[in-house]
Amino acid sequence: MATPILCQGVTFTFDNASSTPVTVGGVVSVTGIGSGSATEIDVTTLASTAKEFRQGLRDFGSISMELIRDQDDAGQVEMFNAMGLQAVRTCIITLPTSTANVGTFEGFVQSISTDVNADGVVTGTATIRITGAVAWT
Repeated sequence: MATPILCQGVTFTFDNASSTPVTVGGVVSVTGIGSGSATEIDVTTLASTAKEFRQGLRDFGSISMELIRDQDDAGQVEMFNAMGLQAVRTCIITLPTSTANVGTFEGFVQSISTDVNADGVVTGTATIRITGAVAWT
């Protein structure tokens, strides 16, 4: 049996305007890395006896991050600022162990919410749209 990768120690960084990676604090979970799908291209001709298809370009989708919101966290501030600028930035998720544990991709922040609950801390969800491919090294 393969050794499972524990989530404790995972980091997520987001480039600032100077292309310097800034660690995003308060990350509780990240879902959807590389979860998109490929399009299909119809290549059916008059000589075909059934519909024929080829795989098109892969869409790597979006990721969703649950956060404990911190208006003073440099990474969260940078994500919020990049959203306002409609900027595409380099994102890096680093798993604590394993081969090919660093996922790097370009993305832009689609949304960041701030959620307030009577018996809890201020939380939120950030959605980052991946543009291009996710590279694992």
